[in-house]
Amino acid sequence: MKKKNTCNVYNKHLNLSKRIKIEKGIENKWTFTKIANDINKSPRTISYEILKNRNIEHCTSWYGKEKICEKTLKPPYVCNVCPSRKGCRKTRYYYYAEDAQGKYEKLKSDSRKGIDMNSSEFKYLNDVVSKEIKNGHSFSMIIRNHKDEFPVGKRTLYNYVEKGYLDIINLDLPRKVRYKKRNKKINNVPKKDTKIRINRTYEDFKDYIKCNNNNDFNNNIVEMDTVEGTKGNSVLLTLLWRNSNFMLAQKLENKNADSVAQYFCFLKGLLGYEIFHELFPIILTDNGTEFSKPDIIENNGKHVYPTKVFYCDPGHSEQKGKIENNHEYIRRFIPKGTSFDDLSQEDINLMLNHINSVKRDSLDGDNPYTLMHIFLPKKLIKLFDIKEIAQKDIILKDKLFKTKK
Repeated sequence: MKKKNTCNVYNKHLNLSKRIKIEKGIENKWTFTKIANDINKSPRTISYEILKNRNIEHCTSWYGKEKICEKTLKPPYVCNVCPSRKGCRKTRYYYYAEDAQGKYEKLKSDSRKGIDMNSSEFKYLNDVVSKEIKNGHSFSMIIRNHKDEFPVGKRTLYNYVEKGYLDIINLDLPRKVRYKKRNKKINNVPKKDTKIRINRTYEDFKDYIKCNNNNDFNNNIVEMDTVEGTKGNSVLLTLLWRNSNFMLAQKLENKNADSVAQYFCFLKGLLGYEIFHELFPIILTDNGTEFSKPDIIENNGKHVYPTKVFYCDPGHSEQKGKIENNHEYIRRFIPKGTSFDDLSQEDINLMLNHINSVKRDSLDGDNPYTLMHIFLPKKLIKLFDIKEIAQKDIILKDKLFKTKK
């Protein structure tokens, strides 16, 4: 019994190897049925492939008048193996596998280009995206805020920017990397006191978390760092709660251990030891000299558990990666190398309100303010003037300070 030919419907498109077999089949003078059986396709597919992708060659004496050869009107439709092709004065056709594959790939690529919406829809998208990008919003924020208004994703918006379809350029995007010349290391920097790391290493931190896994206060692990403006001037002390990505920042006139210690003493006096410990049970920071007085930070009096301070491994800032990533928001307002001296604490608080109101993919669409505000003491809310900003009013650029003024 003759085996019935079945076409592979799950692999509809021809690839280069199958096109090579078609070309060899033509050279071997096979019928379309035999070629089709060899590559598991239908004879109609072979016929369509050759007619669509054959190359045309005109005779040197051709002046706009086609001289059709009757042989090219029937299978195999090409002159690959015609004995009269040399010296023929009629229009000739040839099928070459690599040329056919190139035409196919170009067609596939071109079909994915362009914009899948009408002019009015695209104009609305362009207006919305351009306006919000100029307010410092990311593509994630824009898509989340307008998910029912235009059916595009982040990757599509990035492609539109690359192709110049939108009224913005790459430099307008908030995550555009800016490079600056590296500063040379100064040899006379005083050595750090490594004794403070005893029982406070990152391994100690992991062991402590593991041993106290059932304690509720482990949900309030706080990452601590400083953001520098210009060398020798004021800095921002930043504090971020891991469970919510909520961040506070305090302007310090000097980047040293005394300034950090004095600020924590101020917080304890404002909140009281018990509330302070509830907010700051565990602090994870780096090995900067400004954090070299952990005893003062940890001391919560005789009747309250001490706060635990731990240090990341040297050169491993990713161990407190959440606060490092969150600093990118601050850099949208204050680029590296820009002084903080002209900014007041009121400016810093306003900036943090906008940052903490941004809805995050990592928080399942919630924002840090929503997740954290129920735990914040009223005194801390009043101190930092903490409030939520409506999504449409969020600005993530330095024009926020100009707008306030």
